[in-house]
Amino acid sequence: MRVVPILFPSDLGRSDRGRYQEGGERGAPDVILDVLESEGVRMARPIAVPVAPPTADDREDAPLKFDAALAGPVKALAEVVAAVNAAADFPLILGGDHSALLGHVLGHSSRHAHGIGLAVLADAYADLATPAPPVYDDKDRLTRDPEVTKSGNVHRMVVAGALRMFPAETELGRLMAASTVRADQTSVAGVRTPAWAQIRQNEKKAGIEVWRMERLEFDGEGAYRSVLSRHLAKGPIVLSIDVGGLDPDMMTAVRNPKPDGLDWTFLKRTLEQCLPHVDRLLGLDITELDPTRDDAHQGSLIRFAETLAPFLKRLQR
Repeated sequence: MRVVPILFPSDLGRSDRGRYQEGGERGAPDVILDVLESEGVRMARPIAVPVAPPTADDREDAPLKFDAALAGPVKALAEVVAAVNAAADFPLILGGDHSALLGHVLGHSSRHAHGIGLAVLADAYADLATPAPPVYDDKDRLTRDPEVTKSGNVHRMVVAGALRMFPAETELGRLMAASTVRADQTSVAGVRTPAWAQIRQNEKKAGIEVWRMERLEFDGEGAYRSVLSRHLAKGPIVLSIDVGGLDPDMMTAVRNPKPDGLDWTFLKRTLEQCLPHVDRLLGLDITELDPTRDDAHQGSLIRFAETLAPFLKRLQR
């Protein structure tokens, strides 16, 4: 099995009230690839999926920003993932923002109609927002009204999208209707942001395992890994890492770091936990890295690559 890197330089999943602002995430896939190769990870020739900047800004009140602009690249990524999967190789999606997860799960879904699992091994957010009128910084309404969302940005909706929770009138909703992700085989770890009313409602509706930092600290990391092992035992599973789920004292290469978070040991041991089930691992996506926020010596990126390298080397056979 070869590890096949797929470069998906997307930053369309986030916007500033509908205005496109190019960020450091767009250049992240090439940088991550270089750092992983410097750690001795042997990979196949990378495949690039182009993601063009939008030709115009979106409406500030749009419930799903850059819906049409993202649908095409997400579909193209899914087609590449499906082809790599069909060749019995392991796709390693090096993405910009977390919208890469949508194409990742969609690509595997086309070959696994019976269902796939999803393990988001690190994410500061639950990513269960859904398209709705955005209210931005109106915290009072976000806290009490489940019929509104914070910004309408896709990168905080990707788990909901994978679970087919987008409305059918959106282009991404129609596209993600083909996702076969199973709620009873889905988990998100490292969450530590406010659970707005919409998120609480969607979390209950989705019925997935959401492991906030408080739960990890109370129940222990071993309890989470036991859940992950049960999910792996059920069938094939997609792995995802949003580096915003890591502690910002260690991972500085993030645009909007959140206090607290997972450490390198958690990530290393959790990846090791997956290796006995290697035949059920479909692929891994890595997103939300912003190399422009790292120190001059790329300290965070190098430590991240050192943590990932043993896992990726064990996949090759």
